[in-house]
Amino acid sequence: MKLKIYLITMIIAVLGAVAAYFVDYRISLGILLSASFSLLNMVLLSISMKAATSGGQLNYSVLILVNIIRFVILAAVIYIAIRNPQTFNMVGVAIGFTLFLFALVADAGSRKGGGTL
Repeated sequence: MKLKIYLITMIIAVLGAVAAYFVDYRISLGILLSASFSLLNMVLLSISMKAATSGGQLNYSVLILVNIIRFVILAAVIYIAIRNPQTFNMVGVAIGFTLFLFALVADAGSRKGGGTL
């Protein structure tokens, strides 16, 4: 994935966290927590897809290992948010995780040539 997508999504996450701070600071902290780990998740996904498809055939061992690591990261963030409800709000965590998914969909739509999203 392009560095531009990462930067834009993190800027949106920070701006969303600032806006959510006025509603509830816990939502803001949830957005920042999950967006930062979601960034790591997307970088791992990008690296693994490049490594898995580089040899002409799919390398399933790389895909399986990286997917396990990605799910452990997801579970760790959810565990942190559940164990600390006075600090992190689960709504903010869900918003932070979906930011990168929306960025992927927007990037795919722009590459496809369709201007409608």
